[in-house]
Amino acid sequence: MLKVPLKLRPILKEKIWGGRNLEKVLGRELPPEVKVGESWEISEHMDDVSVACEGPLSGMDLRQLMRSYGGSLLGSLGMELFPDRFPLLVKFVDAGERLSVQVHPDDAYALRNEGDLGKTEAWYVVWAEPGAELVLGFSRDTSPEEVRRSLEEGTLEELLRWVPVSEGDVVFLSPGTLHALGEGILVYEVQESSDVTYRLYDWGRGREVHIDKALDVLEYGPVELPKARGLTLEEAGGYRTFLVACRYFALERLEVFSEMAGECDGRSFHALSLIEGEGLLVCGGGSLEVRRGESLLLPADLGGYRLEGRLVALLSFVPDLVQDVVGPLREAGYGKDEIGSVVREGTCS
Repeated sequence: MLKVPLKLRPILKEKIWGGRNLEKVLGRELPPEVKVGESWEISEHMDDVSVACEGPLSGMDLRQLMRSYGGSLLGSLGMELFPDRFPLLVKFVDAGERLSVQVHPDDAYALRNEGDLGKTEAWYVVWAEPGAELVLGFSRDTSPEEVRRSLEEGTLEELLRWVPVSEGDVVFLSPGTLHALGEGILVYEVQESSDVTYRLYDWGRGREVHIDKALDVLEYGPVELPKARGLTLEEAGGYRTFLVACRYFALERLEVFSEMAGECDGRSFHALSLIEGEGLLVCGGGSLEVRRGESLLLPADLGGYRLEGRLVALLSFVPDLVQDVVGPLREAGYGKDEIGSVVREGTCS
């Protein structure tokens, strides 16, 4: 059984639209004069495989750890979801400039056309400049023919829906949702383990676009719930906010004032990323220092653990939607519509 927490070395991605906010906001050490657009915190996708950088398993990569420990690392729900791969990819994305207007396919389309999974994802806004906005869907109902014509005529921007965002906003992106981060936004992203993206429009930067495939998979109307803030429960030592959940992942925000307890009970790993403060992860008779900008992977068989200190962390895992999300929120007194703002798939009736 695997019962030790894993600190993994981030995989940094230079992007033409990247920036330096991982350094400024999260205190991360970055290569000098490099526009870092993404930091893949926990990944087993293709050639981008995270490597343990501390502790007794230092030097082992996530693929090797999966082969050695299987369900003890992933948990029963993780194994059920995707038994042959790590089910999630966790990253930070720093939009120093606007990203391309893009869309992701669902699993069926991606497997048929790309040999990879599709991408369902969610963003938590860690930091945003005043007045920051992102593209989320269309401003009105449209059609493949109208969108293609607008690209030919240079008028697509008139169809885009811009949504203002600020720190703490949560955006859920189902496959088919048109989207683009605007300038001056740093997000935490949790998603299926995929990198399939179809660029529809790139603001004149001259990079490759994928118009035909994008038009195949787009949803051609406004997004019903463009952003949310989650539902909060008070616990001993802090607050737990249920941000968003679907069949692939649940995302929570933990605000710790002194100490908060968690448990990896064999059903799923926990992916923890600190966005404020510092403290200790205490488990199995030992402790591990954690600070802002660091991420940890807690194996499914880790058992009980505590976060001690004053900190804010984001927690992602593979959920049983009823047991892990709907049930606790019902017990706290939240109603069906409120729970429906968090649970984007499955049952909340």
